[in-house]
Amino acid sequence: MRIPSFAPALVFAAGAALLAHAPAVPDYSNTERAKVPEAYKARISDLFASPAAWMAELEAARAAQATLDPLARDWTASPRAMAALLEARDALQQRVDRLSTYAGFQSDMDLGDSRFQAMKGQAQDLAVSLQSKLAFLDPDILAMGPDRVAQALAAEPRLAPYRAGLLRTLRMRDHVVSAGEERVAAMASSFTDAPGKASTILNDLDIPRPEVTLSTGERATLNTAGYVRLRGSRDPGDRRKVMEAYWTSQKPFEDAQAALMDANVKAHLFNARVHGYPGCLDASLFPNAIGPSVYRGLVATLRANLAPLHRLLRLRRRMLGLDQLGYADLYASAVRSVDRVFSYGEARELVRQATAPLGPDYAAALAGALADRWVDIYPNKGKQSGAYCTEGYGAHPFVKLNYDGTYLAVSTLAHELGHAMHTCLANAAQPFATAGYPIFLAEVASTFNENLLMRHLLGSEAPDAFKLYLLDSYLEQLRTTLYRQGLFADFELAMHEQAEQGSSLTPEWLDRKYLELTRLYYGHDQGVVRVDDWIQAEWSAIPHFYMDFYVFQYATSMAASMALAKGVLEQGEPARARYIRFLQAGGSQFPLETLKEAGVDFTTPKPVEEALKAFDDLVGQMEILYERTTNS
Repeated sequence: MRIPSFAPALVFAAGAALLAHAPAVPDYSNTERAKVPEAYKARISDLFASPAAWMAELEAARAAQATLDPLARDWTASPRAMAALLEARDALQQRVDRLSTYAGFQSDMDLGDSRFQAMKGQAQDLAVSLQSKLAFLDPDILAMGPDRVAQALAAEPRLAPYRAGLLRTLRMRDHVVSAGEERVAAMASSFTDAPGKASTILNDLDIPRPEVTLSTGERATLNTAGYVRLRGSRDPGDRRKVMEAYWTSQKPFEDAQAALMDANVKAHLFNARVHGYPGCLDASLFPNAIGPSVYRGLVATLRANLAPLHRLLRLRRRMLGLDQLGYADLYASAVRSVDRVFSYGEARELVRQATAPLGPDYAAALAGALADRWVDIYPNKGKQSGAYCTEGYGAHPFVKLNYDGTYLAVSTLAHELGHAMHTCLANAAQPFATAGYPIFLAEVASTFNENLLMRHLLGSEAPDAFKLYLLDSYLEQLRTTLYRQGLFADFELAMHEQAEQGSSLTPEWLDRKYLELTRLYYGHDQGVVRVDDWIQAEWSAIPHFYMDFYVFQYATSMAASMALAKGVLEQGEPARARYIRFLQAGGSQFPLETLKEAGVDFTTPKPVEEALKAFDDLVGQMEILYERTTNS
């Protein structure tokens, strides 16, 4: 592997730091949002100076909708009229996006703040109102037909940014219904996300979390942050106690969670049937020209290649010194000699240096994001769990973290900044109409950065013990991104097929199916991992199941990014240039085409097979390092 010139000095420092006192990572998880230092919070005022300014813009955007009415009359009568309406729509959509980003981000920073929850609802209502108002667009484009659309594109240069969108709409001709029906479907979207919102509030706020007494005598409350921290405890008894207590506390709420999931899946089924799709999977994938065979092929390839996962898990059992590996042991670091904590400053430096092969322009944009407070760093009381990066046009993105100092947290920073840079580069290269990249590409740039980060560290002269730690961490990332998300994709497909067959998603069915698949993937019957019954409730705490076949794209994106990162590091400038063009492409073409131009073809099983082969090779490297460090 080609080693960047900057890697050895950085990782020598990291290796030496293993012997030093671990840096402090502040804990604000039980601190009111207002009491968290401003330096650790994203500067959301870059969007709106205050909630009052937001409200003023909300009213102005509401009023601006009326300006579309005269433009909408006979808008397909001339190419010039078409351009005028589409430009006005885009200008208003950008304003709505900014309103939604501000309200959504603020509400997620403190789920208990009803003011921002209300603002989020108002922004959503405005977005639905605009969508409903413009429901005539696709039917009118279809009525024009391909010949008239082609003539309009040739006659009016201002329509050039809309070429891809117009051609996509024509492709959807069998799945666009009348304007009235589209309006009803658009209005229905104002409440179809209610199940996911309710589940999030249940999981993050309303479900009472248990307290456990650890082997040290410490009493710990298993809120989300506490659970994530303690499930990786060094003590096997503690981690089993933590995980069993957490999921046992989840189970009494399964009736409500199952009702919400059933409503969620049936909303997807409603959309599929209204628009004439044979099933929910087709409805989700068709707009981006992704065949169901890509999804089903991923699941089939993973099921056929569980051996590398089982090889890793058997190695970890030996490294942990256990007679039997249990599900409660999955999140424990298998490297006992290293207990590394990364300060946020160290994490920023690692990400900066790991992404240096992408060139000075990328580096400058990344430095700006870190210096200008795009990132909300630490957990606080009421803050939504997890991490994400916002999207938008005409304003920089914002990153939400819940940083805790683990290597996973460092990797998450790299991941979310990958999203941020993807958004920035696409926005700079594309007009609003084609800047937004499709969901299928959304996780490529993020996992690409994770790959660069790990390769950067593994390609160093750090001690074997530190490399073993890194391999353990990286393989855990691959396990959760390839196999765990693949398991989720398998389960999500089964849920939708159950609904399509006319059956409801009951707690009993959901528990049984989730436990069955978890035991299949983790080799329960082969004695690889003991999967206890209490993990059957885990499905009820996975928010991505409310995102309509989203999770499989983590696995495909990881497979793509592994190939792309390898190319950049081994081939240099040609591969770097292809990758930057990939980021700049946004949504200017269908995602499989964009990836194919970058060098990855998902119409074959090759990308996933090669990713799993690389996974197996890394397990082999880890076995060698383990034997060497054990016997030295």
